[in-house]
Amino acid sequence: MEKNKYGAIIISAGYSSRMGDFKPLLKFGEYTAVEMIINTFKASKIDDIIVIVGHRENEVIDVIKNLGVKWIKNEDYSKGMFSSIVKGMEVLKKDVKGFFMNPVDIPLIKTHTINMLKDKYMECGKGIVYPKFNGKLGHPPFIDCKYKSEIMKSDGEGGLKRILEKFDKDSIKVSVPDQGILMDMDIKEDYKKLLEYFYLGAPNLEECYCILDLYGVPCNIRRHSDKVSEIALNILNKLNSKEYNFNKDIMLAAGLLHDLARKEKNHAKEGAKILSDLGYPNVGKIIATHMDIEVNEEDNITEGELLYLADKVVQEDELVGLEKRFSEYSSRFSNNPEALNKVRKRFGEARKIEKKIKSVLGKDFSYE
Repeated sequence: MEKNKYGAIIISAGYSSRMGDFKPLLKFGEYTAVEMIINTFKASKIDDIIVIVGHRENEVIDVIKNLGVKWIKNEDYSKGMFSSIVKGMEVLKKDVKGFFMNPVDIPLIKTHTINMLKDKYMECGKGIVYPKFNGKLGHPPFIDCKYKSEIMKSDGEGGLKRILEKFDKDSIKVSVPDQGILMDMDIKEDYKKLLEYFYLGAPNLEECYCILDLYGVPCNIRRHSDKVSEIALNILNKLNSKEYNFNKDIMLAAGLLHDLARKEKNHAKEGAKILSDLGYPNVGKIIATHMDIEVNEEDNITEGELLYLADKVVQEDELVGLEKRFSEYSSRFSNNPEALNKVRKRFGEARKIEKKIKSVLGKDFSYE
């Protein structure tokens, strides 16, 4: 069966007058805004990526010319975004089934969001697929090419949104764990907020809750994870006051999401894979060892060890300490030698971690 081909139209033609700086070339790490969006669509294997240029076209073209995408100038870019959308649709390949529309001022869309929208389109057959975060619609919408002629013959009054609203019955909204779909940059303060978000390296609190919702994590597991996260952060903050420099955002996410795949047989590894697939390998790496870990007492303390220990001192949603949990598990598996040996091994590793932390914190050590 021949796979569907998809397109993406990236609007990078405007003046950026409110920003002051030229939005397509604003940097996020080593990449510009326009490169960030291109890289996302390429990672999602979008077949036909078109960048619409206009204002300061040569500067944009110079950045994207070796990225394997098409670009075309909208001579009427001063008339607004809708004219650029139409220009992009004019040059979409004829075998493209549908396309994404993404303005350059919304540059931090994640690859997994594009993949989720594609999958939903294939699954449900709706002509318009919107991403949604916390109940709010964002970018980029996916639009079936059956609506191309309707859009192109429109006068553009009210923009693309008004046109698509006429076909609302043929649309579906997809919840995605990606606040980036809502984050545009019109002024310099917006850009600063986007940079903060870009450098997090982990899903923020709202995204964590969205991920838990998407994977149907029950309330009792969430309460346990809340407590584990709290304990891990308590220890982290004390260690950071000494010689360590752990990332709080990554640890928060790892604590909240460590039992994300609890229904699976090897839930630590499965949860790690989910987080890596969502674009958070640093969080996944920590989660991967929260059930079984090998501790070297001579090495520095790691984030994985903090999560492992926090998980072992929390029973359901209460801090009970290592000895009480070990005693409870030892009683439970007293007639199962194989399981009992595993319990002893796990709590032995936890004691090594506790010892390492005490050697750094001394009398300041506590879980709360």
